Amino acid sequence: MKKIIFSAILLAGLSSFAQSETAAVSATATSTASTMTLSEGTVLKVALSEDLNGKNLSKGQKIDFTTSGDFILGDRVVIKEGLKVTGTVTEAAKSGMLAKRGKLAFSIDYLYLPDGKVIKLTSDVTKAVKSSTGVVVATAVLLSPLALFIGGKNAKYKEGEIFEAYVKESYTF
Repeated sequence: MKKIIFSAILLAGLSSFAQSETAAVSATATSTASTMTLSEGTVLKVALSEDLNGKNLSKGQKIDFTTSGDFILGDRVVIKEGLKVTGTVTEAAKSGMLAKRGKLAFSIDYLYLPDGKVIKLTSDVTKAVKSSTGVVVATAVLLSPLALFIGGKNAKYKEGEIFEAYVKESYTF
């Protein structure tokens, strides 16, 4: 009989301890759920909204992206898929004669939230197409001077291509 009473007391003590632990955990989750911080350096995936070609762009031109997928912080979606993101062309050069390669570089700058607030982002993307000038010159010397007029390739990105952008400054929701 003593064993049964001792077991009942022990069981009652453990269950009240477990309940107090559960209450403490849920209280912590509730207090942190009201304010969430997106830390500096957090990686966000963005998708290009249009095709880009270095021959059609100029330095300083704005380009559009959208967020690619929901971003979840804790148990809450803080950034939804499809939000507007903008960037800026930092370098653009079309291809030229002698197989001169094209160049295209851009930064990803801002994420626009539905409530009108803006999150600053940072990311630099550069694409320089591999040059084949040596091959063109050798072909021109050996076969025909017309080979000197062979053009190079332009730097291009396709719509929907995914890039990584980083949160520049911590942001609290």
